[in-house]
Amino acid sequence: MTEEVRLIIVGFGVVARSLAGSLEARGEEFRRTRGIDFHLVAAVDSKSAAIDRNGLDVRELLRRKEETGRVGRRSLPATEIIEDTEADILVELTPANPLDAEPGMTHLKSAIKSSKHVVTANKMPLAHEYPSLMTSAESRGVQVRYSACVGAGLPILDFGDACAVSEPLLKVEGVLNATSNFVLSRMESDSSSFPEALEEAKKLGYAESNPWLDVDGVDSAAKIVIIANHTLKKSLTLKDVAIVEGIRRISPSRVKALREEGKKVRMVASVERRPEVRVLELPRGDPLSIDGACNVVKFHCKYSGERVVSGPAAGGVTTSSAVMRDLLRVGASIGGS
Repeated sequence: MTEEVRLIIVGFGVVARSLAGSLEARGEEFRRTRGIDFHLVAAVDSKSAAIDRNGLDVRELLRRKEETGRVGRRSLPATEIIEDTEADILVELTPANPLDAEPGMTHLKSAIKSSKHVVTANKMPLAHEYPSLMTSAESRGVQVRYSACVGAGLPILDFGDACAVSEPLLKVEGVLNATSNFVLSRMESDSSSFPEALEEAKKLGYAESNPWLDVDGVDSAAKIVIIANHTLKKSLTLKDVAIVEGIRRISPSRVKALREEGKKVRMVASVERRPEVRVLELPRGDPLSIDGACNVVKFHCKYSGERVVSGPAAGGVTTSSAVMRDLLRVGASIGGS
């Protein structure tokens, strides 16, 4: 017996297209092994919308997006679709907006108000209003899942949960922005300037066209707030981050001098009492001295000491795998399995 789970996807960029492709390719697998039959009933991008309460033709949807840049032939307000379309889960994948977290914030609130579960890769609503969003979701009896907001496909939050099962977590620190880490790694490996390394990150798809959220530390600040709330059970927002330092002023000469001393410079986000993002000089052997477009997080456990999780953390396919992980968890709870 399978459980039909209806999805709305808002934001149809690289991550959403990768997710939709996986839903189409693996649909039979999920029905057979998980008892979950996913149906995409609505898709919304910045220019248009497509709705079919019986389930959209995903292949046709992807073809249209590729050829026209639009998922549909008409435009409808996302909030109207979220509130009026019968569905079980909103998948919110719009770009992160650091100023007011819109339009993602309104999308999440609309979904919760209409008693829909939420799966999101958009970190900014959670960074701005995590406590109130979770309170609202609990009052409506719905889940908000956000694995992809921290570490893309790397299961950082799950790893933190596992560490916290048997003992308190005292502190968390990590390299949380893959773009910045790639830039610093390139400056170390071939003496590239900051602009040169950043341009390479853009060409490889690690950096956005406007990468300043990454290199100025805002992205890392948002992620450490989410980690603090999730794993340390704090009640913080982005305004509580005490210090935020970026990397754009780091020179090749400084990187070279540190290399000769056996050190690296890394953007490290941490939380013990209050969260902060600092640019630190670290020994080469420190786990936080990871290279490339990767994340690494060190959990300081009260009794067992340091526990580290690390790995690649950039790209649409990687991020969509975390979204899928959350969808399967919510789908299983809907089906009662």
